[in-house]
Formats: sequence, structure tokens, C-alpha cells
Amino acid sequence: MLKVDLHKAFDSIHWNFLEDLLHALRFPKAFTKWIMACVSNVEFILHLNGRVQGNFRGRRGMRQGDPLSPLLFVLAMDYFSRIMLRASSLPQYKHHPHCKALNITHLMFAVDLILFGKADVPTLRIMKDTLTTLSSSTGLVANIHKSQIYLGD
Repeated sequence: MLKVDLHKAFDSIHWNFLEDLLHALRFPKAFTKWIMACVSNVEFILHLNGRVQGNFRGRRGMRQGDPLSPLLFVLAMDYFSRIMLRASSLPQYKHHPHCKALNITHLMFAVDLILFGKADVPTLRIMKDTLTTLSSSTGLVANIHKSQIYLGD
């Protein structure tokens, strides 16, 4: 079992991924445009010693506390479920014996993932490759310092 913590999950999602995902899920173009306007219209103002010292525009991520952010994050994690399902259908992937009957490959809660599989090299490689695909597509990266692996029967 791998317990994976996603590093700064809300702050790292690529806007291009969100837009492509909404198009792929066949959301209406106008709706996608509105959502992207809400997500990408971000400007940060720097205040030092009570004075405005400059500003810059955001380039990725979703705002914490924005009511849209959790909903969009769930869609991003659905993408992970789809790539994990595809990965688990590979002949080299071996389910954990207690998860095989229900075809459970992973569970998600907030920004944490738990991946289940047999502790053999091919299965672990597939899990790693799936997390790499998630990272390159979405910008979500596993936090190595907060992630853990559990081995057992």
C-alpha cells in the first residue's frame, strides 16, 4: 500500500489541464470559458511595511476557499482514477490479494491517495508511472517527505 500526499495540490494544478479536462468532459464552451475566467483571474499584490511594493499575476493553481476549487479538484482526481483503471488492466499489474475481488486499486480523501497493489517490481513500476503521468498532465506532484509505503500480507 502506498499512501501518497500531493504536494500543494490546489496551488499546483495547471490551468491548461483544467481547460482541456472540461473540454474532454464535454462541458459547454461558454461554461468552460466562465470557469477558466474565475480560476485564472488571479493577481497577487505585495505589501511590505504597509506599502504596496508590486504585483504579479498567477500562472497556475486554484484558490483555497473558492467554492469552485474542490469541485474542480474532484474532476482532476477523476482523471487520476481513469488512468489508474487503465494501468491496472495491464497484465503486469497485480492487485493486492484482499483488493482483487472488488478491483480496488486506490482510495482518495482530500489531497491524499492510497494505492493498493502487490508488492512486486512490475506493479510498483506501474504505480510510479501512473503518478508520473498524473504529475506531467496536471502539475500534481507526490510529496515524498509525507508519503509512505506499507508492506504486508
